[in-house]
Amino acid sequence: MPFLVKTGVVELTIGVLTGWFMVYITRTPRAERIRRGLRDPRRIRQGHIELLMMGTMLIAIGAAVPDPPLPALVLITVFSWLAPLSFFPAAVRPDLADHPAMRWTDNLTFVGLSAGYLTLAGSVLLT
Repeated sequence: MPFLVKTGVVELTIGVLTGWFMVYITRTPRAERIRRGLRDPRRIRQGHIELLMMGTMLIAIGAAVPDPPLPALVLITVFSWLAPLSFFPAAVRPDLADHPAMRWTDNLTFVGLSAGYLTLAGSVLLT
């Protein structure tokens, strides 16, 4: 089974499991969530949806492109994980969203994913 399919299934599974956080958010009063440290539940939703989306994309690419170029494989895999996971710390500490390191990470994930997908698309179109 292709690596992208395997890692995509794992990421999709983690995305499904983060659905339990969504259940918690929707069924727990705001005051209790804040008391337990969850300050910005929107970040949980963002991470949850992004994990589901990225996992699905990895599975689709892994199934459709049997031998992706190594640079595309590395960039897409690394940043498909980093992008969604970077939302979760801001759920507990919303001020982190504006921290220079988080902004740098956010920009880096866009650049990395863009480069990975452009490399993949070029490879697919030239094959």
